[in-house]
Amino acid sequence: MTKHLRRPLTAAAALLVVGTALTACHVVPSEQSIAGCTPTIQPGGASNAVRATTGIDALPTDVPFSAPVAIEAPQASIVGATDDPAEPGDVVVATYTLYDGTTGEVLESTDSTLLTALAAETGEAAPPASSPLTLRTGGETVLSQGLECATPDSTVALVAPFIDLFGDSVAQAGIDPESTAVLLLDVQDAFAGRAEGFPQPAVNGVPAISLAPDGTPGVTFPGGEAPTDLTVATTIRGDGDEVEESDSVVVQYTLLEWGGTTVTETTWGSAPATFTLADLIQGFQQAIVGQEVGSQVVAVVPPDLGYQDGRTLVFVIDILDAEAA
Repeated sequence: MTKHLRRPLTAAAALLVVGTALTACHVVPSEQSIAGCTPTIQPGGASNAVRATTGIDALPTDVPFSAPVAIEAPQASIVGATDDPAEPGDVVVATYTLYDGTTGEVLESTDSTLLTALAAETGEAAPPASSPLTLRTGGETVLSQGLECATPDSTVALVAPFIDLFGDSVAQAGIDPESTAVLLLDVQDAFAGRAEGFPQPAVNGVPAISLAPDGTPGVTFPGGEAPTDLTVATTIRGDGDEVEESDSVVVQYTLLEWGGTTVTETTWGSAPATFTLADLIQGFQQAIVGQEVGSQVVAVVPPDLGYQDGRTLVFVIDILDAEAA
C-alpha cells in the first residue's frame, strides 16, 4: 500500500511545533505499565495495529497501517521499550512521521529518504525534512503524554483525533479537526528534564535560586549593583560529560534582566531548547562550557557579552544534554 505526499506540504507544515502547546486529553490510565511506568495514554486496537501492514518486502513509502482509521480518544502503543522508561518530566528526543489516518497521506516527516521517495512518485521536488522533536513528557498535551514511558530505540505509535493533538487551528491546514492523525515516533534519546545533580553552596553577589516541584526556578536578587564582569555560579553540579565549545546542547533556561521581577524568556512550561553553542551570545557560551551535563548554573552576563544593549542579563540554565554539533 503506497500513498503520495500531500501537496502542497505547506498546508500541514509545522503542525507538531504548534501541537506542543495545545489541548489536554483526560484519559483514565489503566494498570498497563512499562518497568513500573504507567503512561497516561494507553494502547488500543488502532495504535496496536500500526505497522501491521509492513513486512519483509515493504517499501519505504508503504503506509504502516490500514486506512481509514477512526477513533474517539487517543491511543498510544510503545514497541521495543527497555527497563529505563521516561517518567513524567523527562525529555524525549524523537524522529517522526505524521500521517493522515483517513487517507494514509504523509503530512510531515523527519525522514528525508521517505520524503524523497514520495516526491519521486509525484515527479515533484522533495520538501525539506522536519527537525526531530525534543519534548518534556507528562505535560497537559496529548503529544507529551503519548511519549511517557518511552525509552531510547523504542517506537511509539500515537493515534489521536487531530483536534486533540493540534486544536482547532489544524483546520487552517485543510484538515478536518475531527479526523484521525497517526504519528509514528522513533525515540532517539531520553534524559532527565531538569538538573538532578548535587546542590552547591550559595555564592555572594549572585541571585539566589528556589525551585518549584517541577524544577522551575525562582530568582531572588541580592542588594547592590550588577557585576560588571561575567559571573557564573554552579547551583547544582551534575556528573555527566563536560560541555565543549563545539557542542549542541539541550537546556531549560530562564532569562531575566538584573533586578527585574518579570521573566523575559523561559522554556519552562513548554519544550526545552536545543542550541548549537557557537550560535549563542558569548556570556551564555562561557557560562556552560566546561560544566557537566546535569548541572544548573546561574550566569550574570554584562552587556558586552550579551546583547550589547546596556542590559545586564541573568540566566538560570539547566544543562540536560550535550553532543558534538
